[in-house]
Amino acid sequence: MKQQLLLAITLITFLTSNAQVVKVKEINDSGSLSSSPENLFVFNNKIYFQADDSNGSNTPGAADLGDELWVTDGTETGTTFVKDLRSGSDNSSPNFFFEFNGTMYFSANTGSGNVLFSSDGTEAGTNATGGSFVFNPIELNGLIYYINTLDANGLYQFDGTTQSKVANTGTEDVEFIGAQFTSLNGKIIGYGRTTTDDPTIGIELYEYDFTTNAYTLIKDVTGNADNAGISNFVTIGSEVYFEALGNVWKTDGTTAGTIAVANASAVGSTAEYFVWNGSLYFEGDTGESNDQLWRYDPTADTVTNISNITGSTATGGNNHDPSNYAVLGDYIYYRGEPSDNTNGYVFRTNGTTSVQLDTTIKDIDDIVVLNGKLYFEGDDGITGNELYMLDPATLSINKVSKNTLMVYPNPTSNYINIASEYLNSDFKIYSLLGQVVKKGKISSSKITISNLSKGSYILNINKDGKIATKKIIIE
Repeated sequence: MKQQLLLAITLITFLTSNAQVVKVKEINDSGSLSSSPENLFVFNNKIYFQADDSNGSNTPGAADLGDELWVTDGTETGTTFVKDLRSGSDNSSPNFFFEFNGTMYFSANTGSGNVLFSSDGTEAGTNATGGSFVFNPIELNGLIYYINTLDANGLYQFDGTTQSKVANTGTEDVEFIGAQFTSLNGKIIGYGRTTTDDPTIGIELYEYDFTTNAYTLIKDVTGNADNAGISNFVTIGSEVYFEALGNVWKTDGTTAGTIAVANASAVGSTAEYFVWNGSLYFEGDTGESNDQLWRYDPTADTVTNISNITGSTATGGNNHDPSNYAVLGDYIYYRGEPSDNTNGYVFRTNGTTSVQLDTTIKDIDDIVVLNGKLYFEGDDGITGNELYMLDPATLSINKVSKNTLMVYPNPTSNYINIASEYLNSDFKIYSLLGQVVKKGKISSSKITISNLSKGSYILNINKDGKIATKKIIIE
């Protein structure tokens, strides 16, 4: 019963938000086949991404050119193919986009391996640089730093023309695992190992100092030969927060200042770190909460379960699995799962509560912001994964009336009686999956429900712009 009540609360929350999600363009228009737009990147007031028009309807020569580079200005006509980077139907799969000195760069497979491309956004201006591909780049001190997976995961730099390994005055290079690294106080810090230290301390937290051109171990987090499993570096003020051993840690770059965040220690399996307004947002699980959206406030030293506040089931439900964060206005928009299924939908949070904005487009991925609107990959269940847009200006939050709605009999099997004050009001009945199973206008004191299957439902009545809801059970 507790679980059903929480499910109902979740539904009531998202039913008070009306979002208009619009498909920008069906790039692959062959029925349910997907174009799968991925790696969305904003450059020069447009979005560049990889997609696959296997049907050939929107590519040059009406041919299947594989997973290649596309661009959109947010309109259907402005969503076009840019260039075939790998001839024929083979995929180049452009990814790891970044901007440097007014030029867009990305990595793509030409058939001879992944290489670095530069682009001004046009077909003619998109060309291979002759350099190797760049993995997880960051900008620091006027240069791009990245991990070269072709050279033992070594730290490399790129000045826009030349790619080279950073100098090292020490005896060994550090191999940065999974390109998990960031910058702090003008230095590079990351999750790495050396040939000498690995057998005794495992993979741990290292730094590279540009003043000495040398690597130094910051801390052996585990204190033994086990690996720390460090990832998800983000910066808040003068400290870097990261995941280690499944928990929230932080460092100021010193051994003593590299510690677990004590007040967040009850939350494990943390992932998907994101910083907004000086707070850390992340996915985590207390062992009873399932994976929810949490916020850690460093100033107050408090940790709060955000998504559970608005109805994600505390026990027995699905994980919320927040990811793909994007900030627009006073909210973080992100991909999350409701408490009753594992499809990822658009949610948003103001840092206190979270709300599901839409129930029609699932499998959300790669959310970016362009001109005050959100763009992302999604699936309507009919045409496959395509490019979608959500304009927050179309969101209207209805006033929710005090929930005095009474219906009887409840449970029922044939009909429910409604108070006369709701005559001529519009109603909808939702399944616990958020699907509208019946709707209409209340023309009498009874609503017939004999055609619905047994189970729990949510009745929604709109009276003069105010929403009244009631859970009903059909036997």
